[in-house]
Amino acid sequence: MKRTLFALLLAAALPALADNTQLFTRYEGVRQGFLKTSLKDVQKNAKALAADARKAKQDEIATQADAVAKSPDIDKARVAFSTLSETMIALQKKTEGARPAVYACPMVRKSWLQPKGQVGNPYDSSMVMCGSLKSE
Repeated sequence: MKRTLFALLLAAALPALADNTQLFTRYEGVRQGFLKTSLKDVQKNAKALAADARKAKQDEIATQADAVAKSPDIDKARVAFSTLSETMIALQKKTEGARPAVYACPMVRKSWLQPKGQVGNPYDSSMVMCGSLKSE
């Protein structure tokens, strides 16, 4: 009984302890696509994120990345990206070591992950510089 309980607790903790660098890198590719207003780049990178998330047993991230990848236009992709971002931010909070920072834009009332530095708001191409560091 104790072994089973320990195994279940360990299995539940593994996603948080895992190295999520590849997922954050793929997510950053999606964000960069939005900064370029390139639906093609957004879709390509979101598809790659979904594949890597499945390998990492991060099904919620995979499903949300698929929604971004299948979006018919950049505006719908941005809406799907918002949901993906919230899940990725939750993953970031559980991840130790190297990870991107959380930024937020008060105008669109949305948050995202990106490397610490110059703001690159993925939600509105007319407000790329709008936002600030929320947490590291």
